[in-house]
Amino acid sequence: MQDPILFWNEVALEANRLDHTGAMEAEHQRGPTLSSRALAIVHLAMHDAFFSVAGVAAIPGPGPSPKNLYLLSPPAWSGGNSPVHRSAAVGGAASTALCTLYSGMRARIEEKLAEISANNGTDDAAFSFGRRVALAMLDTRKDDEKVIPKDADHVSSPGQLRHRVDPCNTTQGYLGVGYGKTPGFAVTTWQPLDPPPAKTDPRYKDDYKEVYERGGAPELNTTARSPEQTAIGLYWAYDGANKIGTPPRLYNQIVREVVKAKGNTTEQNARLFALINCAMGDAGIHAWHWKYCFDLWRPVVGIREDDKATGPAATPDKKITPPCDPFWKPLGAPRSNELKSGFTPPFPAYPSGHATFGAATFEMVRLFYGHTDRKTEDTIGFTLVSDELNGITTEKDGSVRTRHARHYDSMAEAMYDNSVSRIYLGVHWRFDGTSGESVRKMLQASDNIGGVPLGRAIAKNIIDTGMRQQASPPTPPTSTCI
Repeated sequence: MQDPILFWNEVALEANRLDHTGAMEAEHQRGPTLSSRALAIVHLAMHDAFFSVAGVAAIPGPGPSPKNLYLLSPPAWSGGNSPVHRSAAVGGAASTALCTLYSGMRARIEEKLAEISANNGTDDAAFSFGRRVALAMLDTRKDDEKVIPKDADHVSSPGQLRHRVDPCNTTQGYLGVGYGKTPGFAVTTWQPLDPPPAKTDPRYKDDYKEVYERGGAPELNTTARSPEQTAIGLYWAYDGANKIGTPPRLYNQIVREVVKAKGNTTEQNARLFALINCAMGDAGIHAWHWKYCFDLWRPVVGIREDDKATGPAATPDKKITPPCDPFWKPLGAPRSNELKSGFTPPFPAYPSGHATFGAATFEMVRLFYGHTDRKTEDTIGFTLVSDELNGITTEKDGSVRTRHARHYDSMAEAMYDNSVSRIYLGVHWRFDGTSGESVRKMLQASDNIGGVPLGRAIAKNIIDTGMRQQASPPTPPTSTCI
């Protein structure tokens, strides 16, 4: 029998990819915030549908068995337990959630439902039950949009260190201004984040120099980026690109390779994919709260306006003092499969969303497979051809990028490269992801600087507390905001 969790996970990832494809008229769950939210809803609905039928102690072997369902008030099931019942319930939950979130793709989703029903069989009662689970899950998020201010109403500060629109892409606007106000999925305690280093801090100066040299556009005579660093930057990009989608899709693709190598059971997959996508759902909320809390400028603004005589609130002076470079440009997040130059994402730098999502996912995988020593490297490796480097995806000039099959020996190694990849695109400072200068230093860092410790803390909180819907989700602190 086909694994229904892996089947519907693939359908959900394809929905993400198509949602970010220029040929699609619909724009349903675009961007890193809404796509992480959508994937969390779908996988939590599948989780509760599956374990309502199978029982909450159904996981044998590695991986923590759920002691409860996610929903506090789930629909009840009493129709028996069989592979057909479980597959039908998961199909009802997944297809209902996906059709609601991606209504323009209904025909495609219904085709996939028919496909797995032909392979696995179906049961009308179990399918209807799965639908009820999905509707209950969707109901828990029905008020999300009511607490989110419109991005178009955001006004940026003219002061130094503050995020402003990418000067190389002046029409881009802002994204996710109020997303951090939405209720969390499962975190029981709001996860803290240290402020970024001050402009006078040696760490800021070191990271400034690094991104200036490693993240610049190739035509600049100041750029000294190796082919390996360029490959890392592109491999992890997934910046809502045409036919590629967002980072949560990439991290799911990686976990798919891990579970295949591990030989996971369907029970383990139901639990693990719910855990990682729930963690990314909370990672998006936390990261975007802190982004607009600290409102830190991206390198393209920070490097151009480093001198007091530059920027909207400039103080007149007779010269521009290095290292300020008003003419610097980043390599940029790639507009893959489009004839357009790269860009800086339309939200503040700190913390990195990539680093937070990736750390939440990879730390959850580490914990799921029993790697509880959080300061040491694991041995959970994978090989994946990124869609950014698959031998099909094209550059801005129409040329095809070379296919690159990349291997990682551990989740920690992937966590580190994912974080620093943003330096090589010139869209983040190193401290946006981690203060660590190696995998070991990242794991052993005692600070809470950047998205890596934030994502790791979210993963640990969720797995330790059982991934449960919070009747009263924790609210973020405001005392540290600017």
